[in-house]
Amino acid sequence: MKVSVAGITFFFLITIALGDGEFKTDFSSGGPSQPSECCFTYATHRIPRPRIVAYYGTNSQCSKPGIVFITKRGKSICTNPNDKWVQDYIKGMEEN
Repeated sequence: MKVSVAGITFFFLITIALGDGEFKTDFSSGGPSQPSECCFTYATHRIPRPRIVAYYGTNSQCSKPGIVFITKRGKSICTNPNDKWVQDYIKGMEEN
C-alpha cells in the first residue's frame, strides 16, 4: 500500500486540529527501583493558562526534571521547569 507524505501530513494536521490542542507527553510506568512518573519529553507549546487546574513536580530520581500540569479535562502534560512561561504559571498559581 502506497501512502503519500502529503496524505500522512494532512491526517496528522487534522488529528491535531480536531483534538483539544493539548499534547500528551511520555511518562515512565515506574518499576521497583524507579519513581512512578517521569517526563521524557516536554510540551513544545505554551498551554493556555485557563485550562490548567493544578501542577506538581516530578520525582528527583527522574533523569529529567519536569513540571506536570493537570488540565480541566484531567490530562497530565509534562513541561520544562526552565521555561519562563512554566515558572510564571507556577508563581501565579502559588499566589492564588
